[in-house]
This record gives sequence, structure tokens and C-alpha cells, in this order.
Amino acid sequence: MNEKSIFYISNINFIDGQNAESLIDLSFMPPMARRKLSLVDKAALSVMHKAYNGNEAEIVFASQYGELDRLDKIISQYQEDNEVSPFTFSTSVHNCVAGQFSLLNKIKKSYNALAAGENTFSAGLLESIMCAQSGDNVLYCFADSYKKLEACGCLISATPTKDSLKIELGTNTCAVAIDGGNEFENFKSFCENQTDSFLSNDKVFCIVRSNG
Repeated sequence: MNEKSIFYISNINFIDGQNAESLIDLSFMPPMARRKLSLVDKAALSVMHKAYNGNEAEIVFASQYGELDRLDKIISQYQEDNEVSPFTFSTSVHNCVAGQFSLLNKIKKSYNALAAGENTFSAGLLESIMCAQSGDNVLYCFADSYKKLEACGCLISATPTKDSLKIELGTNTCAVAIDGGNEFENFKSFCENQTDSFLSNDKVFCIVRSNG
């Protein structure tokens, strides 16, 4: 980790709200490739595409519920037919969408997928920050569609890029931050300059804007 724990976030984009599905843009994908995507796949691929700058980058994908709809179909299919569709099974794994984006863009860097309950968003963010501190550019994506559709995509790096947000990483004592609640919404408020800091729900870390 660099001395001051400084990093940069750029190309930040969100999908959420009442008309969240209308914000999904998959025009960059062939129609046949879009046809069997789940809602969380569509949202994740859309925000990743908007965040991605074409350079090699590690991918971190975070989702609390992941492919829950597909898993439900697999269970029902097995109970009713005593068999499971190979396609449905292969697309139900948690890292599927990260792998799809990696293949679409011929990215050769590693990718990781994680879930951490109510701390999923911050866990993915912290994982991305740690990867970026080693010098790699990181494409971070969070997406869920269980109760409502939410997705976020951004690039995280140790060096500044055009219009990047300069951030400092610290412990929970580094700022007065929103305590608890929806991490996705709290991070969005931070990025939109409505709050001065972002604190993870488990209070392990926070981020603040750096003026140094």
C-alpha cells in the first residue's frame, strides 16, 4: 500500500431508481449474446462497459445475491424433471458475469467475485482498492436485483486519470460518515458530493476525498 493510502476512482456510473432497467445499455454486445442474460447480468455488463477504458485491468465483481433467479430455476427444474440444464448451471456461478466481460473484451488479467452479506458492496470496494495499491488498474462492479435493481461500475487505480476522484483510505476514525444503511446508496451519495465520506457497514474502513 502506498504511504498515504491515496487512490483514484474514475468512470463512475450507477443503475438504480424507479426506471433502473431503462438505464441498461447492451448495444455493445451481439443480440444473440444478450438474449439469455439475467437482469443482474445485464446491469453488471452495462456498468462495466461504461467504466472500462479499454486497458488491461483486474476485475472485481461483488453481489450479495448473484444469480438467485437462476438458482431458483435450477432447484425447480431438478425437483420437477430430475435434471438440470447445463447452460443454466454454467451461468449460475457467482463469477459468471465477470468471466463474460473478460471474454468479451479479451482481458487477460485475473478476476474475482465475492459476496459478504450486507457488507458486500464495501467488501468488493476494499478488495478493489487493495488490488489497485499493488499498481494494477481495477474494474470494480457491484450488481444485485433481488429486491430492487442496483449496479455500480468504476475504475480504481493508484495513479490519477482524467476527471478521477482522489480518495484517501483510512480507519473508521478518519471521518464522520453515514453509519449503517444501504452501502450502495451511501457510496453513490459520496460520489455525488452529497456526503464527505463513506464508511463500510462493518466499520472496518472509510474513504474521504483527499485534497493533498
